[in-house]
Amino acid sequence: MKLYEDLIAAIRALLPDTPDKACGFDPALCAEPGDKNAILFRGDMAYELGGSGKQSVNCTLFGAVPDAKDEVALYGKDLCELTQDTAFSHLTIVQLKDEDEETLRYETLKDIAFCQFRLYPKGYHIRISPSAGKEQVRVAKAALQQSPPLSLLNVGCSLIALLKAQPDVAAVKTVFITDPSVDHTALTALARKAKQITEAVQHTFEMNSLDCASCKMKPICDEVDGLRALHFKKEEERKKHDT
Repeated sequence: MKLYEDLIAAIRALLPDTPDKACGFDPALCAEPGDKNAILFRGDMAYELGGSGKQSVNCTLFGAVPDAKDEVALYGKDLCELTQDTAFSHLTIVQLKDEDEETLRYETLKDIAFCQFRLYPKGYHIRISPSAGKEQVRVAKAALQQSPPLSLLNVGCSLIALLKAQPDVAAVKTVFITDPSVDHTALTALARKAKQITEAVQHTFEMNSLDCASCKMKPICDEVDGLRALHFKKEEERKKHDT
């Protein structure tokens, strides 16, 4: 989807050429599901991804996945290799079966992005703040002591399974980053822009008339190719419907 392609390219430019670990989607690799109401106390956790004031990023983007191949990629250390709180970014690219912005529906994007809130791997307690674009995770000591220990590849496969159950999803690539050398600050800025794009799409479907001069979304529409065209397209459809 062209609305997000510049952001996806910018994210790829921030990452090393090859991940430290990667795997194609395999249902057999999905993490054991846990209890969504379970609480992980500090005494039972090994560390927290994005904890102790460390940077954390959560972002879902919509665009082309290389070779339309479902994949999990990890840049940095895996869960069993970490010993303390660390900066953490989790980025997911979702390729839709219909990538035409003219047929785009905000409800589709919202339903897909909401899948991450139904992810409950055992021993991996996720806290996501959509407004802040952050994701923090408490990792249980028991999850690292089991054989084999829980891996971010397991978590990624579980997320892909949830996303692939959505009728509009063609392919998914989800990326975990624990490498401290990656610029998480730059990733935060890109995630914020992705959120603005999605909000602009929402605004397009909710607005009653098009008045770019007074619209709060004008700055992001001026910056992102395709958003303004999408706005005008929807306005034309409304006028035809009204007549």
